Amino acid sequence: MRTMAIKDSETRTLISDVDLKRPGIRAVYWILFSILILGCVTAVLPLLWGMMNALKAPKDIFAFPPKIFPEPFANPLKWNWSNYVNAWNRIHFARYFFNTIILAVGVWFFNLFPSALAGYGISKFRSRFSKATAFLFFLTLMVPFETIMIPLFLTVKKFPLLGINLLQDQWGGGYLAVMLPAGVSAFNIFVFKGFFDDIPNDLIEAARIDGAGELRIFFTIIIPLSRSILAVLTIFSFMFTWNDFFWPLIVIQNQKYQPIMLKLYNFSQTAVSESILLAALIIASIPPIILFFLFQKEIMKGITLTGLKY
Repeated sequence: MRTMAIKDSETRTLISDVDLKRPGIRAVYWILFSILILGCVTAVLPLLWGMMNALKAPKDIFAFPPKIFPEPFANPLKWNWSNYVNAWNRIHFARYFFNTIILAVGVWFFNLFPSALAGYGISKFRSRFSKATAFLFFLTLMVPFETIMIPLFLTVKKFPLLGINLLQDQWGGGYLAVMLPAGVSAFNIFVFKGFFDDIPNDLIEAARIDGAGELRIFFTIIIPLSRSILAVLTIFSFMFTWNDFFWPLIVIQNQKYQPIMLKLYNFSQTAVSESILLAALIIASIPPIILFFLFQKEIMKGITLTGLKY
C-alpha cells in the first residue's frame, strides 16, 4: 500500500524510467534537455544583463570590451544600489503597481469566466450547429488586432445602447475600455473546450439526475476540476495585462490611471540615466516572477493535465 501511495503521488512524466534505460531514447532525452537548458540561459541572460548594468555607472554600460559585472568586483557594497532606490522613488512604483493590479484583476474576471462558460457550452452541449459555432469562435484567432482596433475604439468611445464614453474619468478613466473587450477570448475558449472535453460526461449526467442546474454543475463540479487550467490561464491573463502597452496607450488618457508599462514609457522619454531606467525595468519585472513562483505547481500540473485523458 505504501508503494502504491508513493507511485500515485509522483508526478507523471512523458518518458518513463524504463524508457530512459534504452541508449537511443536516453541520447535523444539528453540532447533535448541540453537544448532546453540553452534556451533557458538565452531567456534569462537579458534579465541578468539588466540587473548588472543597473548597478553600473552610465559610462560603464557601453564600455568596450563589455564588463559583465560592475566595478569594483571585489566590493559589491560599492555598486550603485541607489539606482534602484532612485527608480522606485521617481516613478512611484507603489501607485502604478496598484493601477496595474486593478486592471489585471478586472481583465482576469471579464476574461476567464465568460470564456470558461463558452468553452463549457461548446464542449458539453452538442447540437448540429456545435462545430459551426466553434469554428466561428476560433476563426477570430486569425484576425489581427490592428484590423479591429479602430472599430473597437469607436465602440468604447460611445458604448452601444448606453451611449456612454468609457474613456472618461467617471467611467474608470479607460479601465473598462481595457477590461470589457477582454471578455471574449477565442484562445481561452479553445483551451477550456479542450480541457472540458476530457471531463467525463457521466459526472454531469449524474448531477443532472440529482436535480442540479447547469450553473450549479459548472461552479460545483467543473470549476473545482479545472483549478490547474485556471492557474495557467490566470498567469497568461496577468502577463498579457502587465505587458500590454498599445491598447492602454490609446484608451487610458489620464496619467494617474496609467498602468506600469505606460509609466515606464513616459519615464524613458525624460532626461534619465540608462542605469536608473534599467533599474526601473528590473523592478517592473519582479511581480510577474513572484506570481509564477506562487502558482508554479498548479501551472506545471495544468500544462501536464491538458495533454492527458481522464
